[in-house]
Amino acid sequence: MVSDLGYFVAIDIEVTPELADEGTAREIVHRLQSMRKNAGFDIADYITTYYERSETIDRVLGKWGDYIKRETLSTGLVEGTPGDAHSESHKIAGEQMSLGVRRNA
Repeated sequence: MVSDLGYFVAIDIEVTPELADEGTAREIVHRLQSMRKNAGFDIADYITTYYERSETIDRVLGKWGDYIKRETLSTGLVEGTPGDAHSESHKIAGEQMSLGVRRNA
């Protein structure tokens, strides 16, 4: 709580599960954008995003999948990673996650 000139401001800093999932979705988008760049994709290329299942990623993709697809130009979020996809392992929200991207034909 902060006080100045007789005014008080209080901010609730509790991170709810919903807020944590939104943050995880934003971090996944950030990582996928970096992976697109690392793979040499053009900014306008549509991709397919691949992932390895976990409780966290299943929950986040269930709630934020459309957002992730829209922000990364992904036409699909597919479980498993094919050998020809650019894949990387990331630690997100305290959990190891494998993500892959492949440019659509």
